[in-house]
Amino acid sequence: MIVATAGHIDHGKTALVKAMTGVDADRLPEEKKRGLSIDLGYAFLPLEDGQTLGFVEVPGHERFIRNMLAGVIGVDCALLVVAADDGPMPQTIEHLAILDLLGITRGAVALTKIDCVSQSRVAEVNQKIATMVSQTSLKDAVIFPVSALTGEGVPALADHLAASAREIACAASGGYFRLAIDRVFTLKGAGQIVTGTVHSGQVRVGDRLVHSQSGAVVRARGIHAQNREVSQADRGERCALNITGAGLKRVQIRRGDWLLASASAGLVSRLDARLRLLSDETPISRRGVPVHVHLGAADVPGRIASIQQRSIAPGGSGFARLTLERPIHALWGDRLILRDQSARRTIAGGQVIDPFAPARGRAKAERLDLLAAMEVIDRGDALRRLLEMSPAGVLFDEFARARNLDAAETTSALGDSRARLAGDEGERRAFSSS
Repeated sequence: MIVATAGHIDHGKTALVKAMTGVDADRLPEEKKRGLSIDLGYAFLPLEDGQTLGFVEVPGHERFIRNMLAGVIGVDCALLVVAADDGPMPQTIEHLAILDLLGITRGAVALTKIDCVSQSRVAEVNQKIATMVSQTSLKDAVIFPVSALTGEGVPALADHLAASAREIACAASGGYFRLAIDRVFTLKGAGQIVTGTVHSGQVRVGDRLVHSQSGAVVRARGIHAQNREVSQADRGERCALNITGAGLKRVQIRRGDWLLASASAGLVSRLDARLRLLSDETPISRRGVPVHVHLGAADVPGRIASIQQRSIAPGGSGFARLTLERPIHALWGDRLILRDQSARRTIAGGQVIDPFAPARGRAKAERLDLLAAMEVIDRGDALRRLLEMSPAGVLFDEFARARNLDAAETTSALGDSRARLAGDEGERRAFSSS
């Protein structure tokens, strides 16, 4: 399991991760010089059951929120860090809002630097934190008063996160392989290395993969996952892939790109999503507003417009059309964050519902009904609902691709919906059997 830290600058995220793992996640010379995190840092904690707990340590300064988003969007667990001397600060509030918009429910809150203040101050800030998180997705998160300097409370926090890792390890990992790339570098004697979080599926040494932006085919020559050499990496793990390929020298791989199983490959520049708008933002109208779209590790300019008959009100949610300035890889269920045109503040967040949105008819009533059916989590139920409102059938291969269904999941969706197929592979339509 990967845990992403969150919180205001100088609230002790790096020190706390080091206290748990023994690793200083600040790796850049500039970070050492300035005493603050600028880019993503990583650390790992081996657990007694053989698993490894990974940490993505994200920067807390508002200038580096783009880097923070690259580290937090693909994880399932968050550690919100609040210093006892300062209490909740501006970036505490924005980071918490981001975690809430992403729907991250698993995690904990670390109340740090308790060695620097009185017990009454610890109790006061503890209550402020409890009130602050009570209306968010982290409302059930346990608050751990800790000191990275003395070690007080650190073992209890680590044990709690380890228990969460064991729960997540029991979850199913389906779909084809997808890795959101957040770092690219060359290692002498090995060649090209890319790192990131595995969003779905698994990768094995020797697997052939596709670079999302260029379509170049590469091979996984070696894998490091959770700080050790392995033969396979799975969903929810952070890994580094040593890749090779005939055309790799002509391909520029960047943060925000993906490595994919061929069945998941493809780019989109128009998609429909379910969005929730922060309560202090202006409504999202049907006319289109410039935004920055953060999805996976990518940051792409685009425009957002409400698909509803009316605008999406502050604090409300609704379906919206995203039109991007350049194509990216995106599939159903991918989480995203929107920031304003100047990239100075977070305004909304949500999930992709239809990555293959049609160019026309976005505001028709039937389109809203289709999106409501697509939004259903259970794939068999979603397909059944779509079939009920589609006499001409449903493009089944597009449905399966949008949801990243592997062969077993495809068979399951057909059986659960009782659909029948017609047409050639790749262009098959599903029809209701009733």
